[in-house]
Amino acid sequence: MEKHLIFYLLFIPSFLLFLWGMWFRMGLYLQGSFEGAKGKNRWQKLMILLGKGWKGFWKKPLWYLRILITEVIFHRKLFHQSLYRWLAHTLLVFGFVATFIVDMIKGFTTGYLVEWSHTIPLFSFAHAFETGAIRPFLDFFLEFFSFLILIGCLMAMVRRFFIKPDQLRTEEEDIVTLIFILYLELSGFFIEGYRIAHPEVVTGRIYMANFTPPSANNWVSFFGYFLSFFLKDITINPHFLWYAHVIPSLVWLVYIPHSKLLHIFTSSVTVISDRIKGSNHRK
Repeated sequence: MEKHLIFYLLFIPSFLLFLWGMWFRMGLYLQGSFEGAKGKNRWQKLMILLGKGWKGFWKKPLWYLRILITEVIFHRKLFHQSLYRWLAHTLLVFGFVATFIVDMIKGFTTGYLVEWSHTIPLFSFAHAFETGAIRPFLDFFLEFFSFLILIGCLMAMVRRFFIKPDQLRTEEEDIVTLIFILYLELSGFFIEGYRIAHPEVVTGRIYMANFTPPSANNWVSFFGYFLSFFLKDITINPHFLWYAHVIPSLVWLVYIPHSKLLHIFTSSVTVISDRIKGSNHRK
């Protein structure tokens, strides 16, 4: 069975479970009441909040963007508390956000737009994202931002398991989360290193993506290229490697709403809400 079909057969139910989990957690927050929500159900409350947020954003979009960048992604308050903790947090959050953005651009252009270009010539520019001049840069930034996540995860593990500040409390959920992130990053880089070390994986079209030319691997896939030196004499079933990365990735997706990783989504709302209240009090 083709990898694209297998992936979507696995991804669609996983994504639906992710959405259900997000709605379940959101429903807990929406049990409370706020101005204009009296007598409303959870869905109606959500629509009211989204409407308020949309209107508020367009009243002062630059303010919202500044708070999102300085307070959520780069956590300015944490910078003044602990440089080490701030750096680990920023590498993780910024790495996830940046990787998501680049991956969405890459997926949309090399997937949908390239497919549509076969019948709509207007989208022919998308081939530059698939095999043209833009592709190496997309792959490089995916590599770079993923590497930032890996470094941030390792720093967080060192702080939690070795430095152990007095105020830090390590729960089972923290351990599971960090191990998940570490495994996914390392397995992704391992697959990349393996396909660089074994060109037959690429020529056999075992994975879904079109890859950049081998001559670009040393700068585009810099960490995978480094790992490839240790994998040249090792033979592993590449299909197994693919499943060993994709299935845990989808399990991680389902796990997000029930873990502290939900913080990735809720922190921006919480921080912006607090800043709005602070701004109103100063008026």
